[in-house]
Amino acid sequence: FYKNTFLREFKQVPGMKELFHACKSKYDNNCSIHYVSASPYQLFEELSNFFTTAGFPSATYHLKRIRVKDKTLLQLFADPEDYKIRQITPILNTYPLRKFILIGDSGEKDPEVYKELIRRYPNQIEKIWIRNVNGANATRMEGVDPGRWRFFSDGYDLMDEVV
Repeated sequence: FYKNTFLREFKQVPGMKELFHACKSKYDNNCSIHYVSASPYQLFEELSNFFTTAGFPSATYHLKRIRVKDKTLLQLFADPEDYKIRQITPILNTYPLRKFILIGDSGEKDPEVYKELIRRYPNQIEKIWIRNVNGANATRMEGVDPGRWRFFSDGYDLMDEVV
């Protein structure tokens, strides 16, 4: 996480920009994108510039708010599972009639977060798509209907779901 967040250049996952645009088209632009990350808010400008320059659709950003001057700095090391659930839950509660597709990766806790959220919000969460970055297996999604989630390698793997 820390190497990817602070040391490496951001890299676009092949096909994700096209996937997000396909989702927007499929739903007649009645599709909102919310980027939820355990990255610190101080990276907002870099992330926003990266997504804009790469041609991704506009989105809201939900990042960790930390300050070097107080104890919020410790949030940088807090459990990403708890953080993401606390960030995504208000979005789901704000839009109770909206359907959601949760997209994440297997690198940290996204499968566990999304598994818990689909348990709590089964009527709102349509699909869960997990980019498998570390050879994760299906046990991380145990208990979730196999028709409602899948692993993928790049955005092109998911195009059949939206076109």
